[in-house]
Amino acid sequence: MKKLYPDYYEKFKCIADKCPKTCCGGWQIEIDEESLAAYKSMGIDNVDYENEIFNYDEDKMCRNLREDGLCKLILKHGEGILCRTCATFPRHIEEFQNVREYSLSISCPEVARLILNRQDSISFYEEDDEEKDLEDYDAGEQEVYKYLQVLRTKFVDVIQNRNLSLKDRGGLILCIADTFQNAYDNIIFEDGDLDQLDIDSILNTDYASLNLTFKNRKAMFDVMKGWEFTTSEFSDLLSVTEETIYTKDTVSKEKAAMCKCLAGHGVELSVVLEQILLYFIYAYFCGSAYDEFYFGQAQLAVCTCLHIQDLALSHYMRTGDITLDDLIRLTYLYARELEHSIPNILYTEEYMDENPLV
Repeated sequence: MKKLYPDYYEKFKCIADKCPKTCCGGWQIEIDEESLAAYKSMGIDNVDYENEIFNYDEDKMCRNLREDGLCKLILKHGEGILCRTCATFPRHIEEFQNVREYSLSISCPEVARLILNRQDSISFYEEDDEEKDLEDYDAGEQEVYKYLQVLRTKFVDVIQNRNLSLKDRGGLILCIADTFQNAYDNIIFEDGDLDQLDIDSILNTDYASLNLTFKNRKAMFDVMKGWEFTTSEFSDLLSVTEETIYTKDTVSKEKAAMCKCLAGHGVELSVVLEQILLYFIYAYFCGSAYDEFYFGQAQLAVCTCLHIQDLALSHYMRTGDITLDDLIRLTYLYARELEHSIPNILYTEEYMDENPLV
């Protein structure tokens, strides 16, 4: 079994009560059966044993969380008391035959800080994983995964090629993913074999730069308004952003001013967006082997950059300033609403399936 992970993976360390947005609130925390049984035998309170989650208050905060941001369970019983969800987050694992891919969720403020502080290119390491693989895999899905690995390797190279504009990088990734999706669908429709895929031709497909009109950007923004939200914080942020940006005819000058402001703080917006795009492509693209929405997953990754850029622009236009800390905060707030919500992911992918970016 092989283990794949980004070079910053082992640098993560939870900052506990110093965290500006705790993972102990905003969503239901599911408890695995083994931990649930242990809690029941120990008489642990604040557990909804019927629904297999921790009890939470009216603000959706876990009732085991103290006002100072520390966990009552850990303080009383040690870290070994944690259920699988709490012990694992923000670590994310995608499993395939003979490969286990590790990533860190950018919805965690400390992970967002690790990723968005990077100015250089990110590397990925592969090594042996001692944990045995006990899963049964679908042979067809695993065959597709091998092709998706090839595509993702190409995407990583494209994303980190700073000789290309972000619009070119986004356009190239989407054109390749779209070509692959169409080729795959045609083969499946004709009951063919995947070895008919001309992967070299797909990787060298012609592309167009990603140029969206202001109207297109507004439509993409409106997708977020159809999401379910963990708290009112993000829905309020959307309302302010819409009022700030999309009541105007154009914001080209404001975008340029924002980039100049960030540069004054030593931040290049294109590098930050590069890291965000790379994160979503690495963490989730190959997982589309299990749902066959290859183009949809690539579009979703590009869409995240468009959405976060809108949130950033609104912040700059309202305050007259923007820093890397602001970009980090907007990124993890956005990711909390998207990457842990299947309904929000499907809602966004459905829109883009009907209104593709390329």
